Amino acid sequence: MTAGNFDVDTSDIWYAVEITVGGQNFTVQLDTRSSDLWLHTAGHTVDLTNITDLKVAERYGRSYVEGRVEFADVQIAGLSIQNQTFVHVTDEGVHGFDLAGYDGILGMAFDEGSIHAKVRAAWGAEAADTIALSPLSALFAQAPLLPNNFDIQLSRPVPELAGFANGTFYISSYARHYTNVADAPRLPRVVPEHWSVVMDEMLVNGQSFALNQSVVANVTAGKVVAALDMARGASLPTLPPAAIDAIYGSVPGAVRDNVSERWLVPCDSSPNLTFVFGGQHFAVHPLDLTFPVTATLSINGWDTDVTACTNTFQPLTRQPTSADGYDIVLANSFFHNAYISFNYAEWTPTNRTGTSTPYVQMVSTTDGATMWDEFHRNRTASLARLPLPLDPALIAQYDAGYASTAPTSPTTTTTATAMTTSSESPSGPTQDPDKLAAIANLSGTLSTDAPPSTAGGDSWGSKYGTAVLALLAVILALCVALLTVMVAMCVRGSKERRRSGSGSGSGAVGLRYAPVPFKDSEPVEDNGRGSVVSSD
Repeated sequence: MTAGNFDVDTSDIWYAVEITVGGQNFTVQLDTRSSDLWLHTAGHTVDLTNITDLKVAERYGRSYVEGRVEFADVQIAGLSIQNQTFVHVTDEGVHGFDLAGYDGILGMAFDEGSIHAKVRAAWGAEAADTIALSPLSALFAQAPLLPNNFDIQLSRPVPELAGFANGTFYISSYARHYTNVADAPRLPRVVPEHWSVVMDEMLVNGQSFALNQSVVANVTAGKVVAALDMARGASLPTLPPAAIDAIYGSVPGAVRDNVSERWLVPCDSSPNLTFVFGGQHFAVHPLDLTFPVTATLSINGWDTDVTACTNTFQPLTRQPTSADGYDIVLANSFFHNAYISFNYAEWTPTNRTGTSTPYVQMVSTTDGATMWDEFHRNRTASLARLPLPLDPALIAQYDAGYASTAPTSPTTTTTATAMTTSSESPSGPTQDPDKLAAIANLSGTLSTDAPPSTAGGDSWGSKYGTAVLALLAVILALCVALLTVMVAMCVRGSKERRRSGSGSGSGAVGLRYAPVPFKDSEPVEDNGRGSVVSSD
């Protein structure tokens, strides 16, 4: 499996809210990394309060948009911002965004973005600090009696293959079940550009893993700076490669596939990972540490579908520098495990010192006493809908053999895709006996394609082939018996669905979960901290 084929496209994993701009409704992604609001307004007639001839580009990795700086009144779940700046993007200004299901991005960082810089360069710092604030900075400046916090809690899909997940987003209030976040330790923002805080330590199976000295100045030895990054294309957390190896290498039977550059983990197993902030422990749910993918292996002429489980936490592709302002990135998979309150304190573009330092408060939302049972229940249900899982070592051996013989063996190909979250009837495990036999014969393929062992003169197949084939014959018999039970379960499930009258919908193909709308639902108590503006 090549690195490109086995990878998972994370750029479209996002959470969104509905806002009103110039009297028109838009769906926007939430982004704690960036500062600005930009909108693709095709099909909408926006009532503008002012226009400029300033052109701005907003960049997100290889994707970017560009458009003019304009002004309009904005409402976010009932709270109003007068004359808010935003980037007005037309069709010609969209580069690398498919805009399926959303219209733009709402930045929730600080006034260090493209709009503020462009206005400052054109009209001076005073103008930028007055009319070019990011949306939340402008809201808190215009409503000084409102508490200066916004809170986020992201749920994971339950069941694991569900097409969407819930989330909550509050401004100037707390969720009723998490008011205790007000008593949590305050974690000061470390750098001015984004929400980054100091992390005390990382625990793998309860043991502290020694991270390198932080690249950020004045951080205590043994601690690092974590960027809390709910952003487009940053759904999977990133850590130093050595930390990734320590996390996934701790799982019995896990192997690192050097071809795809991913860790392959037995699907019924998971690492045990905890992060410590301000003395508080935040366990990471096992469902947030691995996820299933399907692969098609061409074995003895048969295209055979198998399932593997791979790492959610990813290695950093480059070493961060002091200019980046962080050492690790904790993205959505971490957000699933914490209720996080981001507080601007008394910060404004002209008040950046002392008690004005923004801070973060967090409380854990993952129950360490129940998470393992939840993991096994959900993962078992997921695997029942997917092709048969294959031992990680066999996949890695297959990959190694294919990589070494690919130029001369065009009939031996491997591809992989992210799991499908369709709500249609599951296809179930592979049921063709010939394909099962192909899986059983995988060890024979490995002994043929894999290079000889460097530890001795005999190949892997000649050393172990007979024993493995005998073992696989037993496994094959068990798989056939298991498939009989699974087929019966699938048929019964299909009949029950028809009796209940449930139709089949369409889920997002190639995504771990689909975009999540933050809709208004039940009213939430404000707990004396201002009006409730949004809930799940």
